[in-house]
Amino acid sequence: MLDRLLEQAEKVSQIIVWIGGGLLIFAAIMTTLEVLLRKFANFSFGGADEIAGYIFAISTSFAFAFATLHRAHVRIDALYMRLPQPVRLFLDVVGFLLLGGFLLLMAERAYNVWWNSFENSSVSITPLVTPLALPQGFWFAGMVFFFIVFALMLLRIITAAFSRDWNRIAALVRQRGIEEEVEEARSANTRWRNSSVSNRS
Repeated sequence: MLDRLLEQAEKVSQIIVWIGGGLLIFAAIMTTLEVLLRKFANFSFGGADEIAGYIFAISTSFAFAFATLHRAHVRIDALYMRLPQPVRLFLDVVGFLLLGGFLLLMAERAYNVWWNSFENSSVSITPLVTPLALPQGFWFAGMVFFFIVFALMLLRIITAAFSRDWNRIAALVRQRGIEEEVEEARSANTRWRNSSVSNRS
């Protein structure tokens, strides 16, 4: 049951990350046009930097869940790789819990910021006069989504610990190795080639 829920969460996070990536590309194009118009036409439609900031914050908060599911958070592994496997697994779980605790603090602050803006009907002091509760609400929603995923992963780790399924725990929280990343890149390249061949035919 938990594995199925995690699979669904991974699919949802994948879709959200693609949407976030598209929005970041849109923000980059919009900012580039803004700069070019200011340079060569002495014109500005205003708010490009503000909108880009909102997009970056929202896409980042929603990407936390995807990065956690894919073990993509950066770690310093100079000493880690020299330790015995059981110690590595213990540190992986501790790191996972610390990550969740840190983002819980961030989520609390995000909620306070959003609620303060909502309660006071705060707006940005920019030409757009954006109601701040709107982008901050999406920002906070990304944190909530992360904690749904984090809770599912934590429950799965606990059930795996009771059944002594250490391999399953390692698959959830261990650091990605170079070999794993290379194999994933090869698989993606193979899928791309196969799709290209099928499209030509």
